[in-house]
Amino acid sequence: MHLLTIIWTLICAAVIIGYPLYLLNKSASSVKSRKELSRTMTLNTVELLSFDIREQLPGWSFTLDVPQITEETLRENPILFYLESDKSCLKLPFNNATMGYTVNVYKNIGKVYVTFKSIKDGVSNFYVPNWHLKKIKILIIKSKDKRICGDWSVTSNKSPIRKNLSKAGININDYEDVLGYFSNIASIDFKGHFIAKMPKKRTLVKSSAPQKDHELYHTA
Repeated sequence: MHLLTIIWTLICAAVIIGYPLYLLNKSASSVKSRKELSRTMTLNTVELLSFDIREQLPGWSFTLDVPQITEETLRENPILFYLESDKSCLKLPFNNATMGYTVNVYKNIGKVYVTFKSIKDGVSNFYVPNWHLKKIKILIIKSKDKRICGDWSVTSNKSPIRKNLSKAGININDYEDVLGYFSNIASIDFKGHFIAKMPKKRTLVKSSAPQKDHELYHTA
């Protein structure tokens, strides 16, 4: 009888000591799992930003402050730009033969530059009327899913994203088509809709090559 009492006491002690340790370990594992899930979801995202540019027009160029474009983002993540007009939303750069202009986009850390040139010579500035254009949509692709980014180790004349979208039957020039495809694969992280105010002093993009410490990245 005395032996049974000792055994029962030991069992109770083991439960009293062991159960809290079990709960602590389970809690730690749960936190770790949530962190891993959160990290996975963060990696599999496409960030979406929208800028109302009507207050910057009429004009032949404008600048956007985009703090989401960091040095790491420029190095690691593809970025797509779409210009919304009164009739469509098309990928930059492109030529608008109807209106007679060509538009290019350049990116740098925290900045996006858009310029409009006459389609006749590609050099003369083209002043876009404020009724014609509405928004710039920016897609920063954080997802590494191969259905979006493809295999970056494989060389091609086309960018991996352009090649993969084409393979999937998606028109990269059509914003709605691209966004719909991305949303079926990754989480669309909408960062907000912003109004691009007219700056007090306009920043002009020079046609000559910029200095190294202010290098602009052209978007193909």
